[in-house]
Amino acid sequence: MKRKILIFLCVTLILSFAVVPVLAQDEDFDINVVNQKVLSSDINNLDSRSFILLEMTTGQELFSKNPDNRYPMASLTKIMTTYIIMGELKAGRLSYDDIITASEYACSFGGSQVWLEPGEQFTLREMLYAIELHSANDAAVAVAEAIAGNEASFVSLMNAAAGDLGMNDTLYRDCTGLTDEGHYSTARDTATLALALVTAYPEILEITSKIYEPFREGTEDQVDLYNRNKLIQYYNGATGLKTGFTTLAGHCLAATAERNGFKLISVVMGADDTNTRFADSIKLLDYGFLEFDFLTIEDGGQSAGSIPVDKGIELEVTSYVRDDLTFLMKIDDFDRIERVVELPDKLEAPVAVGTEIGSIKYVLDGVELGSSPILTDSGTEKAGFFKLLWRKILSWFGIVR
Repeated sequence: MKRKILIFLCVTLILSFAVVPVLAQDEDFDINVVNQKVLSSDINNLDSRSFILLEMTTGQELFSKNPDNRYPMASLTKIMTTYIIMGELKAGRLSYDDIITASEYACSFGGSQVWLEPGEQFTLREMLYAIELHSANDAAVAVAEAIAGNEASFVSLMNAAAGDLGMNDTLYRDCTGLTDEGHYSTARDTATLALALVTAYPEILEITSKIYEPFREGTEDQVDLYNRNKLIQYYNGATGLKTGFTTLAGHCLAATAERNGFKLISVVMGADDTNTRFADSIKLLDYGFLEFDFLTIEDGGQSAGSIPVDKGIELEVTSYVRDDLTFLMKIDDFDRIERVVELPDKLEAPVAVGTEIGSIKYVLDGVELGSSPILTDSGTEKAGFFKLLWRKILSWFGIVR
């Protein structure tokens, strides 16, 4: 009897150690440590080996470090898996209520999982929650097989989509991110993908912004899906998107957030621990929200002055700036923009109303941010011979120019 008890205790101990790698990235999270790191770090000296910050509506880069260096990306891979899934939904080839059946192959995947059993069935919506919140590898593979027949064919779809999006420094070997060798991306490519996903399929944020969702609800095998992206719980405005971890990839996070209509995407790759990836992400997002905004210069319709006209019935025409312009820039630079007006010394008749005759450029530190055409809002026909002659005679006496 003692021997049986001893064997049972040994097996229990082995199994308890076996699940540690799957749960470690959540168990190690400490919001107090994250906050301390945020307070003590500097935006110019963040610890993660690669990162990028983008404004979402323009795609403009606000800050980065090694954004084009290739690294393993762990479960950030599943952003592309989700992108393919959402494309199938939009095309009508899938619906959220479609039943996904788990194969033996899908159930064989370890790491983050919801412990699918062969033949077990769930709706696509349930599988998406498992993928987005819990980073479930078995669920990701099951859905990939449902779409493409097998994982390899699904990976081909992923790489084709990466090419279409211009992700030239990305190569997928699987749909989970468990592969490290030959499976890579960059912070910039990942941000490009995240931007494409949330722009084309904003409804995905309804899933990625949830803190908790039960899986197999009400059964003895229920899995509590707590969002591994802790920013959803602790960062004001966080809406997504995906965590990732392998030993070689380090701790990764693609984060989306919105405050007062201002939307940001940050991607952090290769952090040493889970608290660092969240702290660096918070630092990046804070930098974007606090330091940047949109400035609209309302010069459209404003007068750009009068321009002399040679040989016209009228001696001059008036002009105006055509467009208002909006720039995304540092708030501290709002008052430093210079206007540079470029207009000819004179025009030659005839001049039609609405003729583009110059431009106004907006310049910061010698760099042109943008420009608007200057158009005529009056015109003139060419004067006849006798009018020109009479004008010439008068000019001799200093009566007209």
